[in-house]
Amino acid sequence: MAKSKKCVLAYGLSEEEISKIESQNIKVIEIKNNMTSMTLESIVNEKLDENSYDELPLSEKALIFNGFKDEQLKYTIRYIRGFLQGGVLAVSTPQNNKWTFKYLLEHLIEEREWYHTQQKGRK
Repeated sequence: MAKSKKCVLAYGLSEEEISKIESQNIKVIEIKNNMTSMTLESIVNEKLDENSYDELPLSEKALIFNGFKDEQLKYTIRYIRGFLQGGVLAVSTPQNNKWTFKYLLEHLIEEREWYHTQQKGRK
């Protein structure tokens, strides 16, 4: 299972943003379009499939945290939010490990949009 490998799957980040995360001794796996149809589990286990190409939104940023303990996760997110605004964040779970990266990203964007719509109605 992918749970034990501590890493961050990163999509849409600049080289500088990735370097800042890596400076905290965190492995970053940069998601490219040729990895988007792969499951999170395959990506984390580095079982790359060159034939899984699919386009993702260029303007989107996403971070998926895998194998972090609660305290590490809180600290890491706080650190990252110090220099990275916006985007979607998620933690890998036994369920979403079977999802493709593209499917998870679409799901997270949909949730964010739903949340923003709900918040507008409460003002």
